[in-house]
Amino acid sequence: MAEPKLLSTEEISRHNTAKDLWIVVDGQVWDMTEFAPEHPGGIGLILQHAGHDASQSYNEVHAPSLLPNTLTTSKLVGTHDTSTISPSWSKPPPQQNPKVQLQNEKPPLSTLISTHDFEAVAEKTLAPKTWAFYSSAATDLVTHRANQSFFDRVWFRPRVLRNVRVRDTRSSIFGQDVEMPVF
Repeated sequence: MAEPKLLSTEEISRHNTAKDLWIVVDGQVWDMTEFAPEHPGGIGLILQHAGHDASQSYNEVHAPSLLPNTLTTSKLVGTHDTSTISPSWSKPPPQQNPKVQLQNEKPPLSTLISTHDFEAVAEKTLAPKTWAFYSSAATDLVTHRANQSFFDRVWFRPRVLRNVRVRDTRSSIFGQDVEMPVF
């Protein structure tokens, strides 16, 4: 097998756009141009590290074997020549600073994924009397637990291995069409 091509930091840094996207993971340089749009977490996560070392972010979420097992060997461009690292290149990519959220402020709707998220926000933002009304159930809680079990399976913004650009929560309950089956 041929020796992997040794790539300088300068060369890697030039591949930093969605149309030409390389990342470094554990010293290996990968061409992510074709895969990035299909990434389950979105292209933005990979673009954030385009032309840079993504090892820390990658290793926090993925097993080391995922890239070699998922991408073809043609996507392995080479190895990173660590002797060419400059101080500016070794800085982590800019992160979006999370907005400080006040106690009773509602978070952006796009951050809520499941009914539990909606419930947590409602508990913080509704008046205590209103929350008590909405969160209460019959004394035996049978229906409440059954609903909770069902809604544990519903995600409004699924993030795993599916194209979820178009979502539809419409359903039919006892022959009645509803836009979203949540009361």
